[in-house]
Amino acid sequence: MSLENLARTQEGSGAYRVLRRLRPHWLETMPEGRRVRKGLFLDLETTGLDAALDEIIEIGMVPFAYTLDGGLIGVLPAFSRLREPSVPVPQRVTELTGLTQEQLAGHSITPEEISAFAADASLIIAHNAAFDRPFIEAFCPAFAEKPWACSMADVPWDAAGFEGRKLGYLAMQAGFFFDEHRAADDCLASLALLGYSRFPEAHGFVVPAGPGTRGLGADLGDTGPV
Repeated sequence: MSLENLARTQEGSGAYRVLRRLRPHWLETMPEGRRVRKGLFLDLETTGLDAALDEIIEIGMVPFAYTLDGGLIGVLPAFSRLREPSVPVPQRVTELTGLTQEQLAGHSITPEEISAFAADASLIIAHNAAFDRPFIEAFCPAFAEKPWACSMADVPWDAAGFEGRKLGYLAMQAGFFFDEHRAADDCLASLALLGYSRFPEAHGFVVPAGPGTRGLGADLGDTGPV
């Protein structure tokens, strides 16, 4: 019996609920079309919570294709890079992310690199944009010119049957797990929850608004991915 059949047998008994590892729907190329746009999901790991004092140690950016009516199509190859800070990495950050001073040593990221990667994105999303946005805009001012949305604050998760808004808890309720607190993995999990990655319990769409911090709507019902 395959592992998937075994998992389904356990679920069918009513005595178990199985969490599956997230498997994103990768695209080989950006789809073409007048109503297709590229968005960018961004996540950061940092040395602390204060954008005026603390530093970025990891940047994850996952491009995704979506339609103008908000349909999520799939994800494109990610930007996932480490950055050595000028201050020691606090122990609590290492415990949370698994990133050590030794792992970060010698790694760098330039504002020009991430600006070029994000240049054609029509929308930036983060799960808790109130945290990520000040850090990335201070590091790369080009992000201040982009429309932003927050998948934590702007999505009515409770109306979709979810409890809470923390990423790991949402994923567990949706039936999958992932490597938490690593930037690119957090991006992929967030996009999966918005509805286009291939797991059965999350369906939805994003609808970008104009420039500003808000503008993300979601329907996690039966509309399904495009």
